[in-house]
Amino acid sequence: MKKILSLLLILSFRVFADTAFDGANKLYESGKYAEAENAYLSLLKSGNKSAEVYYNLGNSYFKDKKLGLAILNYEKALEIAPRDVDIKYNLDFSGSFIKETVIKDTASKVLNTLYYYLTLNELCVILSVCFILLLGVLIYRIYRKDELSYWLRFSLSILFGILFIFSAVRIFENENTKAAIVITASVEAKAAPIENNPASFTIPEGKKVYILNTRRDWVEILLKSENMKGWIKKDTIAEI
Repeated sequence: MKKILSLLLILSFRVFADTAFDGANKLYESGKYAEAENAYLSLLKSGNKSAEVYYNLGNSYFKDKKLGLAILNYEKALEIAPRDVDIKYNLDFSGSFIKETVIKDTASKVLNTLYYYLTLNELCVILSVCFILLLGVLIYRIYRKDELSYWLRFSLSILFGILFIFSAVRIFENENTKAAIVITASVEAKAAPIENNPASFTIPEGKKVYILNTRRDWVEILLKSENMKGWIKKDTIAEI
């Protein structure tokens, strides 16, 4: 009897969630973007944290000209469905509206592009393949110690060492830094968490930053592509 009641409750919740989601979609289609935002937020609060809800909430914010919040929710949707073409497209499209104001160091940007070209999962797969090849060469050298196997062992050992360090740094970075999106019109980053400190640079709405430290109502952030750090107010960003 308890199992039947549990099943009925689950089915009722799903029907309610689907009805609420359809209702939110109708508000969006009617151009009532603020009301649609509230409806999608209610769905999230009720536990329906699906890629579709985050994606549609992002669309509502974008139509309501809230660029930072739109990008924030596209990023959250992409974390749940990383291969979704529509989410990727809308994230890239909304990103094109970011009014870049920070100075970019070309050399740093190239290095950061190379550094983050592969995802952490892809990097771990390559590391595993390299380890298997290295293991195979070591086993081979037990039976035949020719020059080719020596150089293969040497090359793969160097490559494995580099990839291992690279992967370890990325894993440490992934565990210890949190990504966030600027949700206000623009933010002045300062060299220290002091109100009357002069601004070092300005960060536009919608820009992704990485949180390094927190001090009361201030956070130290990093702009990876520009390789720049600064302190900003905590309420100007929202974590992904």
